[in-house]
Amino acid sequence: MSKKRKTGQDAERQRLLAAEAAAEVTEILREERGEVTDELIEIAARDAERTPEKQELLDRERAKRDSFYSDLLFSLTNIRYAEHEARLLWVNLLAHKTEMSDRLGRNVGVRVAALDYFKNIVGMLDEVRIVGGADFIETELLAVTDGLTGLFNHRYFQDRLERTLVRAAETRQPVSLLMIDIDYFKQYNDLNGHIAGDVALREMAAILRRSVKRDDVVARYGGEEFAVVMASTGREAARGAAERLRTEAEKAEFPNEQVLPGGNLTISVGLATFPDDAADRAGLIERADAALYSAKHGGRNRVCWRPEECRTVERVNATDLRAAWRPAGPDDGVLLPARLRDVSSRGAALGVENPPPPGSRLVVALTGGFRGKRLDVPALVIWCQEVPGSWPLVGVVFEPDGPEVRAELARLTVR
Repeated sequence: MSKKRKTGQDAERQRLLAAEAAAEVTEILREERGEVTDELIEIAARDAERTPEKQELLDRERAKRDSFYSDLLFSLTNIRYAEHEARLLWVNLLAHKTEMSDRLGRNVGVRVAALDYFKNIVGMLDEVRIVGGADFIETELLAVTDGLTGLFNHRYFQDRLERTLVRAAETRQPVSLLMIDIDYFKQYNDLNGHIAGDVALREMAAILRRSVKRDDVVARYGGEEFAVVMASTGREAARGAAERLRTEAEKAEFPNEQVLPGGNLTISVGLATFPDDAADRAGLIERADAALYSAKHGGRNRVCWRPEECRTVERVNATDLRAAWRPAGPDDGVLLPARLRDVSSRGAALGVENPPPPGSRLVVALTGGFRGKRLDVPALVIWCQEVPGSWPLVGVVFEPDGPEVRAELARLTVR
């Protein structure tokens, strides 16, 4: 595929992801602010024909909203009136609309009538700007969302979590918080470039957004870190959701992700639940972040809900390891030198003098901290990369041949 075509595909994917994010965030903000749709305004004002279906929609909205008329006027003027006052204003506004339409011999529409009524008839506002609800939300969207991913931004996350915890304390409902970090993202960004990194962030944001409940709030916390606020959700349900996120991220395909030690882009997740783990916003974030730290240093691509539970086994520090390799085959093959550039429980990046081509199978010999002093791990070469002034890099995926090898690899603590 040509570079120009690939760039075009990336740009189109970015556009689709941004549009998807904007639509979802707009809908959340509309509901949170009490906005009603343009269609509902037109039905209520009789600017649209009252079919049985539309009348049913209007009746349903009236029944479920305690502030129906207040919401109607708010959607027109962006000013919130008390419900009893809004009901009277709405009746008078419709009467004014009918009078204007009769004089002009055409339907002037509720927005034109509202502008004239509030500014020129009752004089309740010196300046009024009548805009559609979607136009107003689009402006507000810029203040509460992250420009790259379309998710809510850090400021909105902090505010929303605070308000969610206040409501949870009143209703005695739990709230769970997930802190999420993309594994090896700096390495992915360095090897593939910032454009590919931005595409990966957008696609990961889309995965998170579509893998949680609609009422859950997904935010970009900063860099490659995300957060999910889950109202009325206890620890067990949140653990299930976190595992689902981790699995969906692991299954997703990202461009050139094979350059990573494990062969694909994954996430680590830390979980904390109110009120069991913390009683306030700062405490909940601190506990979830500590659990995330343990998940990262416990091997990555995992969910951790209590820091101490991710440290239940003796760990092997990856920075203390040394590596060698030999072609797959007889166990007595001669070990060849290798420079260990990166390693996890799922794979490694090795500097070798004469690299085998992708698709080759070999054995990586790791020493320095394992119980047997040396751990021989079958592996598959998935990529090779030239490094100026140094040995070429080889990326391998581990293919452990037994439970003992898998258990030893699981002890790796990656820093």
